[in-house]
Amino acid sequence: MAQQTTDHAQAFLDAWARFAHVAWENRSDPPSTEQSRADENLLSIGISDHPAAIAKKLRYALYSNAGSPWLEAAALGAVVPDMAERLLMDDTINEAIWSAIVSLEAMEAPL
Repeated sequence: MAQQTTDHAQAFLDAWARFAHVAWENRSDPPSTEQSRADENLLSIGISDHPAAIAKKLRYALYSNAGSPWLEAAALGAVVPDMAERLLMDDTINEAIWSAIVSLEAMEAPL
């Protein structure tokens, strides 16, 4: 059962890696392909019990909800100076999503 969970969580990590790569490359709406639609579907409605997979789902949610380039960049993995201060002036939902990402990633639960 552990291998199945690991394989399932890896699918989320792979989907996020593809999505983030295309998002960085295009800096706008990525082109729609069968793979990109499947990745976004998994990230938006897929269910996982693995912290690393959940963190990637939340990064996708944060990116999708971002109203500024700095928040998109943070969601994609960039280090944003003064992130905490910026979030205080941003939407409370984004602040909650970001704190959940940081919490899950702090668990350091490798696959």
